[in-house]
Amino acid sequence: MTSINAGGAFYRVQNSINQNSENVSKSMQRLASGKQNIAPGDRTASSAVAFGVKGELASLKVGIQNATEVLQAVEMANNDLSMLNEMVVRLEELNALGGNAFNSTEDVAAITAEATAVLAEIALAQSNSQWKGTDIFGTSTTVKFGKSGGSLAVTLTTVAANGVTGAAVAAGTDATNIAALKTAVDAQMVAAGTLYNKATNTITHLGSLNAGYALDVASKMDVDFAGETTELAKGQILAQAGTAMLAQANAQGQGMLALIQS
Repeated sequence: MTSINAGGAFYRVQNSINQNSENVSKSMQRLASGKQNIAPGDRTASSAVAFGVKGELASLKVGIQNATEVLQAVEMANNDLSMLNEMVVRLEELNALGGNAFNSTEDVAAITAEATAVLAEIALAQSNSQWKGTDIFGTSTTVKFGKSGGSLAVTLTTVAANGVTGAAVAAGTDATNIAALKTAVDAQMVAAGTLYNKATNTITHLGSLNAGYALDVASKMDVDFAGETTELAKGQILAQAGTAMLAQANAQGQGMLALIQS
């Protein structure tokens, strides 16, 4: 029996076409923008979570920058410590040279002058060791690495040439004090190396967090191009099929009208 309500198929098909058109439009907007959420009502909870993680991500990136700056500052300090070691070696040479009883008065004066100059340079090198105006030796500078990165106290002790004098070096009697000065410089080189390793480990840790957070943000905010392209192709196919079915539904309605009129 032919239903008099056959024209209802036309409206159902039309509704399906409208819905599909809206889905196709959304797919095109997502693909064009690269974002999953293109309307205020799209995945609002996911967006809120994503922006929270995005804040963490921004903090991590700055933390990595700060840790990198620590590396640069400590590397500079380590270079200065290497220079101090060379100076200490020279003091040892001068002390050995001063132990020669055949040294003339002029020889002793020359050794004294150079040893005094080296000692002054040891102090000056440390006072000039600064990073962006901040002293490296004799201060404690705390650098923070963002919300989840913790912090690191950059502390190196000033090396003082206690007991070492130009006159004692020229007399060849300052070996013990020079051995102590060498030990102090070595201790700060170890401290600088430890700081460098801590900063390097921090960068590695923050880098891993950064990669994980970036992936998490992308999963909640960035469009799945492969999946969305598939949805777009599906929508376009449905649009073509819907148009064809709409024509048939319309023809069905027209056939019923012709039957009534006859």
